[in-house]
Amino acid sequence: MEKPRLHCVNDKVLVTNADTVLYLRKQHRIVGSLEGTHPANPLQNHYFGLPLILSPEETTLLLEQDAIELEGDQFEWPRSEQEQLQYKLFKDFHSRGFYITRGIKFGGDYLLYPGDPMRYHSSHIVTLMNHNQTIPSQQLIALGRLCTAVKKTRLLSTWDPRTNQFTHVSLNWSGF
Repeated sequence: MEKPRLHCVNDKVLVTNADTVLYLRKQHRIVGSLEGTHPANPLQNHYFGLPLILSPEETTLLLEQDAIELEGDQFEWPRSEQEQLQYKLFKDFHSRGFYITRGIKFGGDYLLYPGDPMRYHSSHIVTLMNHNQTIPSQQLIALGRLCTAVKKTRLLSTWDPRTNQFTHVSLNWSGF
C-alpha cells in the first residue's frame, strides 16, 4: 500500500479511509479510536464508525517509522517531559508486540492487548508513575481490587533516569 496521507485538524489526526484503518491495524498494530456516527442511526452511542482518531502516541510512532504523511495543521507532540515519558512507555510496549489503547475507562494510562482487540481482551492496565512517587496504601489496594474485578493485571511503570529504562511492578490479587 502507498504511504497513507492522513488529516491533522486541531492536533487530532483523522483516518477517513477504511482500507487505511485496516492497513494501520494489520501492519503496524495501531488501533486508534472510532469516533464517527452511523448515518442510519446517528443518535446511538454504542457503535462508532469513521473517522478513526489516532492518539498522539500512535501518530508519533507512525511518523517515526515513516509510515504516514500528514496534511493540514502541523502536528507537534510530545511537548512536555511528561508527554515524552508517555511516548517512551507507549513505544516500549509497542516494541514488545502489544496492541495498545487508552486505559482511562479502567483508571490507567494504557490497556495492553496480547493480540488484536477485536479478538482479545486486554490483559494489563498500565499506569505511568513518577520515579520516586509513593502510593498511599488505600490507593494501592484500590488499584489492585479494580484489576481483580475486571480480570486484568495492573502494571505500575516508572522511568529510571539512571538506567534509561522502565521498571514495571505488577499488581494481581490472588485467592487464598
